Amino acid sequence: MYEIVTVTKILSPEMLEVSCTSSACNGCKGAAFCNTKGKHFEAWNKTGLAVQAGQAVQIYLKPSRTIAGTLITLIVPLALFPVGYYLSQMAGFSEGASFLTALSSIGLGFLGVWFYFKTSQKRYLPVVERILTEESQD
Repeated sequence: MYEIVTVTKILSPEMLEVSCTSSACNGCKGAAFCNTKGKHFEAWNKTGLAVQAGQAVQIYLKPSRTIAGTLITLIVPLALFPVGYYLSQMAGFSEGASFLTALSSIGLGFLGVWFYFKTSQKRYLPVVERILTEESQD
């Protein structure tokens, strides 16, 4: 998915903070997944373009990465619920303790997903493709 966004802040030569307006998201097929209307998010300046705050840039996010990121975030913790419940039942825990253990396994799943995305952050970030405006709005 290609999208036009505005650079709000330069975090590092490789990382930018960008935002898109709701009008930029209208008609986007990925709007149900990204939910970034009016929010600030990071984009990867992979090619090292000379970008300044206030410039409009075009970003690209692979739809498969968006869907995969959503699925990883939701499926992994939910899949750990029955695993935690089953293991606690096998250990002889009561029904209530098994339920609490299963809920704890969901929390552990979210912690694992957070760690995974922290270590492979750039893989799931949108990539800055090109600069659309040459003047900054400082």
